[in-house]
Amino acid sequence: TSKYEERVYQMLSDEPVTPNEIALKIDVAHKTAQRILMHLALTRKDVKYKNSAGYIFFGKVEDED
Repeated sequence: TSKYEERVYQMLSDEPVTPNEIALKIDVAHKTAQRILMHLALTRKDVKYKNSAGYIFFGKVEDED
């Protein structure tokens, strides 16, 4: 896990965010933010992503169980 992972996870909410928005908030490169977000999406059940018109959006979802 990266040193930013928990911080980024706490920043996620119901509102979708882009890697660029996260990168600006935590002062890292876009690619770094995208890797952190994708790792969260693959390892945490409540983080999802959607590719729309060339943009990738990430956000938390309510657990369906």
